Amino acid sequence: MIADAVAIGDFYQHLSHWLADRGSRAQLIVADNRPPPLVENDVVVCYSRNEERPPYGLIEDETSADEEAETDL
Repeated sequence: MIADAVAIGDFYQHLSHWLADRGSRAQLIVADNRPPPLVENDVVVCYSRNEERPPYGLIEDETSADEEAETDL
């Protein structure tokens, strides 16, 4: 688990340096369920699984997976 966190941190650090060299000429779109604190200020939108807290969802089957798993029990 710690190795994964280091690899994720390194990945985001690399993206940050890559974008810094390109200024406003580039953008990245990254979908991540739990972006690290390093990029907290760069998150443009965070989708929720709660219909009462928009924006809701992003991938339809991802938002309903928990409900389906519960009915299978």
